[in-house]
Amino acid sequence: MKNIVLARVDDRLIHGQITIGWLNKISVDTIIIINKELRSNTFLSEMTKQAAPDNYRTEIFNTEEFIEYYKNSTKEDILILSKEVKVYENIQIKEEIFSEINIGNIGSKDDSKKIYKNVHINSEEKKSIKNLLEKNCNIYLQMLPEDSKINIEKLI
Repeated sequence: MKNIVLARVDDRLIHGQITIGWLNKISVDTIIIINKELRSNTFLSEMTKQAAPDNYRTEIFNTEEFIEYYKNSTKEDILILSKEVKVYENIQIKEEIFSEINIGNIGSKDDSKKIYKNVHINSEEKKSIKNLLEKNCNIYLQMLPEDSKINIEKLI
């Protein structure tokens, strides 16, 4: 069975906070990115995988592929990254997989509101967050492992 060590929303996917900050503090075998567009672009997929440290297996899935991958019996400790909260909501609707989700970075968009440092959400993201909370999924903000967790319910 898969052990989700960290499920994170970060629109930068693999970057310094992940490779230097998180991967030095958590123990995982595999980095999973769930992103439909990236999955369908071979060139960008390979470039993204190269951003990960060599000692981690890195996989890129769409939502359906991730659910199948998660259900297989191979024991593995995994870090999951997605650019969007909606991805986690879509998975949680089909299979209640996540007990908690870390919000790391959601960049500013025209229709978004800043709720914390580098976290900006629009009405659709707020709705996805509320739906996940209703499914008993704890959602918190934490940029780096040494930072305190901040419950998102206090900010939305």
